[in-house]
Amino acid sequence: MKKIDEAKNEFDRLKNSINSFILDDNNESDTRSKIIDSYLINILGWSENDIKREGHLDSGFFDYKINCPSISFVIEAKRNYKEFILPSSHKKVKLKNIYKENLDVITQIRNYCGDIGLQYGMITNGKQFIIAKFYNSDGIDWKENDCLIFHSIEDIENRFVEFYENTSKFSIINNGGFKFNYLPIEKEAKTILSTLIKREKEIDRNNLSAQISPLIDRFFGEIFSSSLEDDIDFIKECFVENIETKKNRDEIERLFEDKAPQISNVVKAVNTKNIVNQISTEINNDEISIKNATPPKPIIIIGTKGAGKTTFINHLFRTKDEEFEANHLTIYIDFREFYETYNSFEPNNISKEIYEKIIDKYSSLELHSLKTLKRIYSREIKNNNESIWLYALNNSDIYERLVSEFFITQLKDFSKHLEYLNKYLIRDRRKRIIVIIDNADQYKIAIQEKVFFYSHSLSKNSNCGVIFSLREGYYYKWRNKPPFDAYISNVYHITAPKYSEVLLRRINYTLEHLTTLSGTTSSITKKGLKIEMTNQSVIEFLSGLKDSLFSEKNSELIDYLSFTTYPNIREGLLVFKQFLTSGHTDVSNYILREIYKEVDRPNKQIIPIHEFIKALGLQNKLYYNSEFSIINNIFLPPKETNDHFINFFILQKFCENFDNKGNTNKFISLVHIVDFFKELGYRTNVITSSIKKMIQMELLESDEFISDIEITNLELEIELGISTKGYYYFKELIKRFHYIDLILQDTPIYNKEHFEKINNLFPESDINGRRNLNERVETVKAFINYLNEEQDKQAIAVIKMFGKPLDHINENLSNDLNNIQTKNK
Repeated sequence: MKKIDEAKNEFDRLKNSINSFILDDNNESDTRSKIIDSYLINILGWSENDIKREGHLDSGFFDYKINCPSISFVIEAKRNYKEFILPSSHKKVKLKNIYKENLDVITQIRNYCGDIGLQYGMITNGKQFIIAKFYNSDGIDWKENDCLIFHSIEDIENRFVEFYENTSKFSIINNGGFKFNYLPIEKEAKTILSTLIKREKEIDRNNLSAQISPLIDRFFGEIFSSSLEDDIDFIKECFVENIETKKNRDEIERLFEDKAPQISNVVKAVNTKNIVNQISTEINNDEISIKNATPPKPIIIIGTKGAGKTTFINHLFRTKDEEFEANHLTIYIDFREFYETYNSFEPNNISKEIYEKIIDKYSSLELHSLKTLKRIYSREIKNNNESIWLYALNNSDIYERLVSEFFITQLKDFSKHLEYLNKYLIRDRRKRIIVIIDNADQYKIAIQEKVFFYSHSLSKNSNCGVIFSLREGYYYKWRNKPPFDAYISNVYHITAPKYSEVLLRRINYTLEHLTTLSGTTSSITKKGLKIEMTNQSVIEFLSGLKDSLFSEKNSELIDYLSFTTYPNIREGLLVFKQFLTSGHTDVSNYILREIYKEVDRPNKQIIPIHEFIKALGLQNKLYYNSEFSIINNIFLPPKETNDHFINFFILQKFCENFDNKGNTNKFISLVHIVDFFKELGYRTNVITSSIKKMIQMELLESDEFISDIEITNLELEIELGISTKGYYYFKELIKRFHYIDLILQDTPIYNKEHFEKINNLFPESDINGRRNLNERVETVKAFINYLNEEQDKQAIAVIKMFGKPLDHINENLSNDLNNIQTKNK
């Protein structure tokens, strides 16, 4: 693309050649090859990939069609002696005022635009230009449209900025169209969802008994809960250690030794047991002595969202041995509960919270007693006895009142009191307070900064051991920037265990507890069949579900969960729990299959992937809405465009880079991506809007883990790559019938005729969430036809680069459609 300075230099260099050529009597072919090509390529910066010449239409052959994602238009080149009759001293004029005098050329280009489905066109003879919107889609008479006119080479030279801003590739891409007639991209579109009267209606959750649902909520939620007593069996059975967390445990347990290792960077641990053992050894070997004035460095546990930071911390400190408990007072602060109470972060408030938990948890130590307070402040009391309280030593009433007032004053400053308390515990009782602040990473960056500084202050001033969790995105963003780089911490990285192992343990543990239940539950299947099922039948359902999930024939379910949620184990468990409780999960039907299965049936029950995706995508709604669904719609255009495929092409670019270079080298700089797609004709704001949305969808990720932190403004120097979820979507999900069947419901349709056809075919849902399968098939076909037509509007350069999106989608979609139609015959 040529910027204006370069374009003007080219124009000045070529204008004499163009002028001399115009003086000759040349035909239209010569005008095209010698003049218009010079304008388009040399001056205005269009490339050969953007230009299609002499295309055949019903009404004849157009001369040029210019393609870019912002806009496409036709150019009709007339021979140089063909003078247009234009009003002098005018720059813009309505088409109706020049129509009769230029009837032939305007009618001709309107025919071309009508045949090819474009609104804009340009007519030129090499020196005069008429640029206009020759077709409207809003019912307004096209003759009322303004057209931009240039009268001569001299007029172009005098108004070159205006000429450049309305004809150059650079300007048309960045303006999203012709600047003289610029309007935001037309958003006149409808969705199927918007026409449905019952679009907000919900169906009942499925018929798992009320007795069983709480167990599912408990056993597929977090292992540790501050509101429940620790279930040691649950912890032991369901906590999954991987190689990394084992190593981290070993190292952290050694951190409280007299001579702690100098670790200021992230420990890339590879073994959970080692991690735990390290921490335990460090704590148990901690020289708790007033002579040892060096406090242990704060420990930061980092990991992605849901990777298991909270689970690791709790497992580490809630399953410790007697030796550990004898020497340490461990206090756990769930920052979510703290912030919910105070709605702000003040150091004195959190110090108060820590102090009150110490007093409550370790009541046997009587740390609040008058006797203990006198030991804590023995030096200060001694000093006062020798000075300001000397006069009252012989009057016990006055003296005790002075001491009480002193303690009341000291206890108002909880941060300072914690400092004195921990020093007393170290000096008199050889114990150290360890404070764990968890889940602060779920709050805004300003809050996390305060927690970071408070933790270091608590460690330095009070000699407390401090452990707090942080998402790795924030840590990597902060670690080398002041003032954070002035603080030394011991940092340990937690990665998620294998998802399938976590899920298997949770199902097994749930089944063990369900065996203790008795009773029956009445239910009606979605086909209207009334059944009465014992809770033992539900156990059979979950057993069948487990067999189904972990059978080779049903690996699609585990693939979906693993690819779309890992390493966020919390989210993966939540997704599985949503499937179990979704109104579209027909539990009764699955149980019937188990009850009446053949005793010697060799094959395990299979839960089809399409039923699984539907249950997740709809939850308890009758219809799909991407705003609330966990299934993302990549065909939703970004802001200021109606292009359904920009997200697809960006994902394809990242997928191809991953396939070619592997996981280690999968990242590409954002500036490179923006420049790459700008060269193809996309505007910067459209590109960045698409990328932001796909980061929020977690289809893209960064080497700086920006998907793990708040997204405000994207920095061009960051590196981006495809996530496992994005790879799964592109390689698998978007090519399946069950995906297209969902997302077409809230994809905007910009063509009225196509919308009416799709809407007429779309089958509404019954009260149980069932829709006619044959009609769904026809609706999907009609939607694909619409996408095909939209695909044909894509810029030539884009299709040359990426190929046709529908060819990729139809690789599996065609098979799905054929299989459905074969089964329904």
